[in-house]
Amino acid sequence: MTHVVRKVIHRPGGLEALIYAVRAVSGKDDADRIAAEAGIRTDGERPGAWPAPVFADDVARQARRLLGEAADIDAGRLREPVDGQAVARARAAAAGHRAEWRLRHLRCADEERAGLAAAVRSGTPLPLPLPPRLVPAAERTHWRDERGALYLRPDAATDPAADTAPGRADVLLVHGEAAAAREAYREQGAATPGDPHLLAGWLLAHTALHPGHRRLLARPERFAAAVEGEGPEVWEHAAHRLATPGPPV
Repeated sequence: MTHVVRKVIHRPGGLEALIYAVRAVSGKDDADRIAAEAGIRTDGERPGAWPAPVFADDVARQARRLLGEAADIDAGRLREPVDGQAVARARAAAAGHRAEWRLRHLRCADEERAGLAAAVRSGTPLPLPLPPRLVPAAERTHWRDERGALYLRPDAATDPAADTAPGRADVLLVHGEAAAAREAYREQGAATPGDPHLLAGWLLAHTALHPGHRRLLARPERFAAAVEGEGPEVWEHAAHRLATPGPPV
C-alpha cells in the first residue's frame, strides 16, 4: 500500500483524494477523525452524503497509518527549497487557470448581470454578489490552458517583440510586460470582446499593473457580466468601477 500512497500523494489533491477514499469505505466520522489525527483539514459536505461505516476498525487503522505516512511525505515536499521565480510562475499560472476556468464555466444570475451592467453604464450601486450558476454542459467547450503552459516553460515562449506571433499577448504577459500585454489583449478583444481567454488575460495584466484590483480575480465572471455586449474600450472603466472598496466583487 505504501507505494500506492506515494503515487497518489504526489498528484494534485492527493491528500484530499485519500480522505475521500477513507470516507467512502469507513464513513465520514472515522475519516474526519483520522484526518484530524494526521493534521489534515477537511471541508464539510463534499462530495455529498457519506455511506454508513462498513469495515470500521480495520479500515480505520489502515487509513490512519496511510494518512500519517502521506502527511509525512507531503510535509517533506513542502520543506524542499524552490526557486523563487519558479514559485512566482506557478502562482501566476494557477491564478490564470482559475480565472479562465471561472469565465468559461460560471455565469452570474440574471438579476446580478443586469445590476452589474447598470453599475458600469449608469453609475448605479454595484449589486451584492450572488452564488454563480454553472454553465450548462451543452454550452461548454473543450479548452487547453495554453497561457498556463507558457508560464511553466517560459523559455519555450515566442519572442514577445514579434507583433504577428500567435498568442503574442500571452507571451508578453509571461515575460512580465504587463502594460504591453494588456494593450495586446485589448486590441484582440475588439474582434472577440467576450472571449474568456482574452478577458482572463486582460484581467491578469490589469491586476499586475493595479495590485489593488486583484479582488477582480476572485469573481471574474462578474467582470464579464459587467462588460457583456460592450467592446474593450469599457474594460478599464469597468475594472475600476468593480474594484472600488465595498463588498467583494
